[in-house]
Amino acid sequence: MPPRILIVEDDAATREALSKVLIGEGCEIDVAVDGERAIGCLANRSYDAIILDIVLPKMSGTDVMEYIASTRPETLASIIVVTGLDVAEIRKLFPTVCETLSKPVIPSRLVDYVRRCLNPSSRNGNRSGASVA
Repeated sequence: MPPRILIVEDDAATREALSKVLIGEGCEIDVAVDGERAIGCLANRSYDAIILDIVLPKMSGTDVMEYIASTRPETLASIIVVTGLDVAEIRKLFPTVCETLSKPVIPSRLVDYVRRCLNPSSRNGNRSGASVA
């Protein structure tokens, strides 16, 4: 079964580029354009990885992570934060996120980070065992 990934990104061009790269790697993709829609997706489905922007309309990425931390904290280890902000600051606030990636995103780095996030040995807790081709 291919890994299911949620991309939470408000910029259409970035969202499309991330989706294209990960679909090319055999992933199934859901997208959310803001934090509120991300919460809706997370309420209805489990994801092997979550690509999450921080600066989002309606509800920020940090608000989404706080929601996840209060409802399913183990899911934080499935998050790859993609941001133009200081990734070290994000890491301080949420030390258990899988990875932090600066914008602009280099496609090969995104794929490497998703592979790390999906690798059962790279994370604490339960892992689906899904892998990127």
